Amino acid sequence: MDKIMTPGIQRTKGVCGGRPCVAGTRIRVTDIVTAVQLEYNSQEIADDFDIHLEQVDAALTYYERNKSAIDADIKLQDETFERLSQAGYGRPQPKLLSR
Repeated sequence: MDKIMTPGIQRTKGVCGGRPCVAGTRIRVTDIVTAVQLEYNSQEIADDFDIHLEQVDAALTYYERNKSAIDADIKLQDETFERLSQAGYGRPQPKLLSR
Protein backbone atom coordinates (compact mmCIF):
# COMPACT_ATOMS: atom_id res chain seq x y z
CA MET A 1 0.00 0.00 0.00
CA ASP A 2 1.33 3.41 -0.94
CA LYS A 3 1.53 6.07 1.69
CA ILE A 4 1.53 9.59 0.26
CA MET A 5 3.83 11.73 2.36
CA THR A 6 3.34 15.12 0.73
CA PRO A 7 2.14 15.89 -2.78
CA GLY A 8 4.51 14.16 -5.17
CA ILE A 9 6.28 12.05 -2.53
CA GLN A 10 5.26 8.59 -1.38
CA ARG A 11 6.50 5.58 0.54
CA THR A 12 5.68 2.15 -0.77
CA LYS A 13 6.32 -0.95 1.28
CA GLY A 14 8.96 -3.02 -0.48
CA VAL A 15 10.16 -0.21 -2.75
CA CYS A 16 13.55 1.30 -1.92
CA GLY A 17 13.35 -0.01 1.62
CA GLY A 18 10.20 2.01 2.25
CA ARG A 19 12.11 5.27 1.91
CA PRO A 20 10.28 8.35 0.60
CA CYS A 21 10.46 8.50 -3.19
CA VAL A 22 9.22 10.71 -5.98
CA ALA A 23 5.71 9.37 -6.60
CA GLY A 24 5.58 6.67 -9.26
CA THR A 25 9.36 6.24 -9.37
CA ARG A 26 12.17 4.56 -7.46
CA ILE A 27 13.99 7.88 -7.10
CA ARG A 28 14.53 8.46 -3.41
CA VAL A 29 14.37 11.87 -1.78
CA THR A 30 17.87 11.10 -0.50
CA ASP A 31 19.09 10.71 -4.10
CA ILE A 32 17.89 14.21 -4.96
CA VAL A 33 19.22 15.75 -1.75
CA THR A 34 22.61 14.12 -2.32
CA ALA A 35 22.70 15.53 -5.87
CA VAL A 36 22.02 19.02 -4.47
CA GLN A 37 24.81 18.52 -1.91
CA LEU A 38 27.10 17.64 -4.84
CA GLU A 39 26.14 21.04 -6.31
CA TYR A 40 23.87 19.90 -9.13
CA ASN A 41 21.10 22.37 -9.89
CA SER A 42 17.44 21.43 -10.12
CA GLN A 43 17.41 21.34 -13.92
CA GLU A 44 20.45 19.03 -14.03
CA ILE A 45 18.82 16.74 -11.46
CA ALA A 46 15.56 16.65 -13.42
CA ASP A 47 17.44 15.86 -16.63
CA ASP A 48 19.69 13.21 -15.05
CA PHE A 49 16.81 11.41 -13.30
CA ASP A 50 14.41 11.99 -16.23
CA ILE A 51 11.79 13.66 -14.04
CA HIS A 52 10.06 17.06 -14.04
CA LEU A 53 11.28 20.11 -12.14
CA GLU A 54 8.08 19.95 -10.07
CA GLN A 55 9.11 16.50 -8.87
CA VAL A 56 12.54 17.78 -7.84
CA ASP A 57 10.83 20.64 -6.01
CA ALA A 58 8.49 18.19 -4.24
CA ALA A 59 11.48 16.16 -3.03
CA LEU A 60 13.27 19.27 -1.79
CA THR A 61 10.12 20.51 -0.04
CA TYR A 62 9.77 17.13 1.65
CA TYR A 63 13.42 17.35 2.69
CA GLU A 64 12.94 20.80 4.24
CA ARG A 65 9.98 19.47 6.27
CA ASN A 66 11.85 16.30 7.33
CA LYS A 67 15.47 17.45 7.32
CA SER A 68 16.73 15.58 10.40
CA ALA A 69 15.23 12.24 9.31
CA ILE A 70 16.55 12.55 5.73
CA ASP A 71 20.00 13.65 6.92
CA ALA A 72 20.11 10.66 9.28
CA ASP A 73 19.12 8.34 6.42
CA ILE A 74 21.84 9.77 4.16
CA LYS A 75 24.38 9.28 6.94
CA LEU A 76 23.25 5.67 7.43
CA GLN A 77 23.48 4.99 3.68
CA ASP A 78 27.00 6.49 3.57
CA GLU A 79 28.12 4.43 6.57
CA THR A 80 26.64 1.25 5.09
CA PHE A 81 28.34 1.89 1.75
CA GLU A 82 31.68 2.50 3.46
CA ARG A 83 31.37 -0.64 5.59
CA LEU A 84 30.46 -2.82 2.61
CA SER A 85 33.23 -1.28 0.49
CA GLN A 86 35.79 -2.10 3.16
CA ALA A 87 34.46 -5.64 3.34
CA GLY A 88 35.13 -6.04 -0.39
CA TYR A 89 31.66 -5.54 -1.81
CA GLY A 90 31.19 -3.33 -4.83
CA ARG A 91 32.73 -3.17 -8.24
CA PRO A 92 35.53 -5.63 -8.88
CA GLN A 93 38.91 -4.03 -9.33
CA PRO A 94 40.53 -4.75 -12.69
CA LYS A 95 43.77 -6.67 -12.46
CA LEU A 96 46.75 -5.00 -14.01
CA LEU A 97 48.45 -6.90 -16.78
CA SER A 98 52.04 -7.83 -16.06
CA ARG A 99 54.50 -6.47 -18.56
